[in-house]
Amino acid sequence: MKKILYLITQSELGGAQKYVLDLATALQDDFAIIVAFGEQGAEGDLAKKLKSAKAVYYTIPHLKRRISPLNDLLAAWEIAQLIKRIKPDIIHLNSTKISILGSLAAKILHIFAIRNIRVIYTVHGWVFNEPLPGSLKLFYKFAEKFTAGAKDKIICVSAYDRQTARKEKIAPLEKFVTIHNGLARPDFLPPREARQRLSDRIKTPLAENTRLIGSIGNLYPTKGYEYLLAAAARLAEKDQSLCFVIIGEGPARPELEKIIKAKKLEKIVCLTGRIADAPSLLPAFDLYVCSSVKEGLSYTVMEAMAAGRPIVATAVGGNPELIADGETGDLAPARDGQCLAEKIAYALAHPDRTKTLAARAREKISTEFSLDTMIKKTREIYEEKSA
Repeated sequence: MKKILYLITQSELGGAQKYVLDLATALQDDFAIIVAFGEQGAEGDLAKKLKSAKAVYYTIPHLKRRISPLNDLLAAWEIAQLIKRIKPDIIHLNSTKISILGSLAAKILHIFAIRNIRVIYTVHGWVFNEPLPGSLKLFYKFAEKFTAGAKDKIICVSAYDRQTARKEKIAPLEKFVTIHNGLARPDFLPPREARQRLSDRIKTPLAENTRLIGSIGNLYPTKGYEYLLAAAARLAEKDQSLCFVIIGEGPARPELEKIIKAKKLEKIVCLTGRIADAPSLLPAFDLYVCSSVKEGLSYTVMEAMAAGRPIVATAVGGNPELIADGETGDLAPARDGQCLAEKIAYALAHPDRTKTLAARAREKISTEFSLDTMIKKTREIYEEKSA
């Protein structure tokens, strides 16, 4: 039985962590599965869900999301030691930071003839597409190109990411394969119950005519929530029935709270923090909004599609592969609060149209983006023989 070591930077549950969790739990009977991560460690939601699934996991104490030369050096050493101890046949890297450190550790071990390991890397959106200083973007492009030689296969979760790799000449195109994220339909609460639970969470009674605009995601700059707040401010001037709910937590919270206060949005915008099984609450929303400035292939958009919610999303990353503008939802340009507001207003003003689009989206997600398909195609990558 082949042994697979999944490496990921954080155990805070986000899209990349959900991807690892889905694969690790689905393939436990076919492979010996081990997962290792850094920041948040055993306290992160990924660790808790792996423990519940009786999956084996390790923590990498010095592995942090932010660049830190000393911590990064120590983390690379810890990864190398873990690889030597576990002796995996395959290392599956997830996220840019761990892809750099993990592939270097595997390459060094290979050079010293300690272990010949197949290295696979899944790109959950190229980090150099994030809102970063130009020098840091260049660094990440160089790092991706430099470490690509140590990777046997690079999985892109969207065609957009594969096209970006080709444009930036990250690695020979034959190294890349596109495997879309797959979704197992979440257990959704009935709309009325979901709405009541959300009302209890935000500690605010919701009037019958209140229309809920929702978004789910970690509070990172990549999620573009400042543009959603700009849209909320514009819409609130004309419509007092709206309530914007953002489910998630993260380092951008202080800045978002400043914007909410400055724009006097306290009565119509709520940052709930993390909510366990947040997707189950999606039926509470009258409209789902993804305001991201960078995405791979958004699980939350996929979940909103499965819930039959009308969707407005930014045209970034793999979003246009999920949402065909005017067919399964509406797309807006990134970093444009005014246009986002206009798209939201139009969707709310035409409920029959948005209901039709939402029904098409639900059909699309169930037929084209299944978890079984993702697992099958990834398994085929694992079973390929080393070159």
